[in-house]
Amino acid sequence: MRRSQAWVARSAGVAGAVTGVLWRALPSLLGVGLVAYGAWLAWRPAGFLAAGALLLADQVAGRLPKRGRGLS
Repeated sequence: MRRSQAWVARSAGVAGAVTGVLWRALPSLLGVGLVAYGAWLAWRPAGFLAAGALLLADQVAGRLPKRGRGLS
C-alpha cells in the first residue's frame, strides 16, 4: 500500500470512530436541546439553566457505579 493510501485508510478509520460516537450521543443531545429550547421559549434564562442542569445530571449519572439490571 502506498503512503497516501495508508493515510486515507487511517483517516477513514478515525472519521468512522468519531461518527459512531456522535451517532450514539445524538438522541441524548437532541433531547437536551429540545427541552432547553422549550424552556428558552418560555423564559430565555430558563433555557440556559435547563440545559446546564440536564448536562450536569447526565455527567453525574455517568459517574455513578452501575448497580443491578434495572427494572428487568
